[in-house]
Amino acid sequence: MGWIIALLSLSGVALAELAGKELGAMAGTLGLALGCGALSWTLLSHSALLWNRGFAPRARRHPLCALAALATLFAVPLSVGAAHTRPVVHRAIANWAREVLASPSWQDRSFDRAWEIIRLGGLEPFLPPREAHFLPLTTSTAREAAATAYADAAIASFAAAYLPMAALLGFSLAEPTKALLADMKDFFDSSVGVYPAGRIERVLADSLAQAANQPWGDTVRRMQILLLFLLLLLHLAAFGLLGWTGYREIHTGHSETKR
Repeated sequence: MGWIIALLSLSGVALAELAGKELGAMAGTLGLALGCGALSWTLLSHSALLWNRGFAPRARRHPLCALAALATLFAVPLSVGAAHTRPVVHRAIANWAREVLASPSWQDRSFDRAWEIIRLGGLEPFLPPREAHFLPLTTSTAREAAATAYADAAIASFAAAYLPMAALLGFSLAEPTKALLADMKDFFDSSVGVYPAGRIERVLADSLAQAANQPWGDTVRRMQILLLFLLLLLHLAAFGLLGWTGYREIHTGHSETKR
């Protein structure tokens, strides 16, 4: 249920942005929602007339029609908003990279974790002391350990900052680790020295942004299908209840009453 609420919240944010940037598209979305809501109310309130010509919707049945119409009124814009959430996700990743990855505290914690893993594993023959604050990364195992440590720290920090979104995206450790290893190889193949911390931040941010594309598209589609399914269930229940009432009036011989 948490991921549903999270995506609905993001859909609301996307709708607000759509309203600010594309008034025509937002007006069309609201018009479509109003039309679908009105159609829902009309179909529900007159459905029993198909088999009971004397059936008249009573006042106590109006809330049922109103509930279905309101659900339609909200579901349509949220479904449209879900389709425009990708920029919101990418902006969140960019903000996180700028505020967290570039901070000295995150860099120090990540370095300490990578340094400790390399030290405990004996992965570097000449590992400088922690106070030197650099990793030689002369061996493939040391590079892999450092890349894994930094990628894991990045995913953990993003989850702490954007927990619902991180849960929806379900980032895999393999992708940012692979991206960092590839960038390390490119760097050491063309130059010598210490692998720059700034490259770590850039590669991690780019990797997570790319990794978000495919799963987010799948998540949005699942959400839109779920919204449609829930809406259909609600309408089927309303049609069933009103239909049962119409049949019951035929059976009991009730005459048409005033609303």
